[in-house]
Amino acid sequence: MNINKDKNLISKINGRKGGRPKQDSSIRIELPDIDFVILTPMQYNSLLEKYGYDLLRKSLLILDSWFKSGSKEAHQYVGKNNYAHFRSDGWVVNTARISQRNKA
Repeated sequence: MNINKDKNLISKINGRKGGRPKQDSSIRIELPDIDFVILTPMQYNSLLEKYGYDLLRKSLLILDSWFKSGSKEAHQYVGKNNYAHFRSDGWVVNTARISQRNKA
């Protein structure tokens, strides 16, 4: 079994070198009420373990609404994998945390 050959095959299936899924990729996870955020099932499960369901759900909704706003800055990330937006010190997660605190 050639590992490099398998990686190249996975990259081709995902539609991009490096294995990042495209907007129409079958590898991306489908979530209710989330139209533009792209994550693989493995990335979603990793974030779910890290942040828990409520914080992750709020973060996904915040990022998705930012994409829907149509700003020039947001537009450059539409159709790309969005895993990097969920850093623990990033604006998406921090905004979700603040929103949860204000709600409580």
